Amino acid sequence: MKLTSISDRFFQTFRPLDPEILEKDDNRPYLIILRLKYKGKRHDFAIPFRSNIASYIPKEQYFPLPPRPTTRTSRIHGLHYVKMFPIKKPFLEKFHTMGDPYYITISDIIKRNLKEIIGQAQAYLDRYQAGQSMSMSTNIELIYNVLNPVAAVREAAAGSQEMQTNIHAEAVRVQMEKPQS
Repeated sequence: MKLTSISDRFFQTFRPLDPEILEKDDNRPYLIILRLKYKGKRHDFAIPFRSNIASYIPKEQYFPLPPRPTTRTSRIHGLHYVKMFPIKKPFLEKFHTMGDPYYITISDIIKRNLKEIIGQAQAYLDRYQAGQSMSMSTNIELIYNVLNPVAAVREAAAGSQEMQTNIHAEAVRVQMEKPQS
């Protein structure tokens, strides 16, 4: 786990493809959790800090943190799983905390609760893969496919092969059901 920022190049590339990616403002920090499982393999994911999560948002969608000065009344500051996305190292930039007591506190809270955060983030990814994405969630599948084009092509080809197998099996079944003349 580390506090990091995401490069402008990432946002210039992906924001036009997915408007749910939070725009970079004032060097927004992200929490990187290494090795979350997605599509059967481990990948890096960026989970954004959000200052104003609505209080009605279900608890499994975020991990609460102490409020920031920008957190409005009756809102929650936390790590928002719905806005997480896969990331590659070339898009990571150092986030300078410069000894800021707030970020030291946040970092300590995250370290103490890292197992819970990883579990919640993984559970969200599992629900996402099962087709239970939220209306305001980032398009993890799209971002993953752009970051991993070879894997995307392999998956498409495997799906194509599976489809051909299913079509063939159906044709054989229909052929066997035909009355013999």
